[in-house]
Amino acid sequence: MKIERFRDLTLIDLDEGKYLVVACDSCGGVGSKEFDVVKAEAEIVGYYTAYVPLAEVISIKAQPITIIDTLSVEMEPYGLKIIDGIKKLANEANLDASIINGSTEENFKTVQTGIGVTVIGYLLKNDFPIKTKEGDIALIVGLPKVGQEVLEDKGEILTIKKLIEIRTLNYIKEILPVGSKGIYHELKEIEKSNNLKLDYNHFIDIDLKKSGGPSTCAIVTIEEKYLEEFKKKVSIPINVLGRFYRE
Repeated sequence: MKIERFRDLTLIDLDEGKYLVVACDSCGGVGSKEFDVVKAEAEIVGYYTAYVPLAEVISIKAQPITIIDTLSVEMEPYGLKIIDGIKKLANEANLDASIINGSTEENFKTVQTGIGVTVIGYLLKNDFPIKTKEGDIALIVGLPKVGQEVLEDKGEILTIKKLIEIRTLNYIKEILPVGSKGIYHELKEIEKSNNLKLDYNHFIDIDLKKSGGPSTCAIVTIEEKYLEEFKKKVSIPINVLGRFYRE
């Protein structure tokens, strides 16, 4: 069985037609326990921690088949609230809550929130890889936000519903959710996997090295001729990062 790494994903060769896709994320110190650094409702913590790996799986056209939560907190009442957040996300992604499974900490009292989420899906080999080509442009959809900024968002971040809608557009090429390493790091990943370089837009008013938190934005690559059509379909901020070229 062949196993390979593709960016933040693990791809397992299942058979002639499919890959098994594995994505994961973790969150610590965010919640409503005594020693949490950022205070947030447990449901919100579950929602956004699960959002990251789910977005990564959906972005490459994989179909999620299970969501596994590993909670370093007690089941009742705190863990149940986290799970409610994960269920809310699953519902927004049109997934049945029965695909959710996991574990909690019942042996010891915890004073700080810790959570991990793994999403597993399958990917048709005919849908992979999706290639960005010379002359395509890179967009950032949504804005990078982290911590308290996420809780105070005014409709500027990428939602799971919007991500699914974008993924269905036939002129969209790559979608790469932005994580804690920032936009610049993810652009380098696209450059590397496509053997391209990006000619950056000199008027970008976004910090390209700022953490994207729970994937509050994503890089999207398209042919420039579709830019105006795409803008009409997306209500959150869209910024052009630059154009790809081959050295």
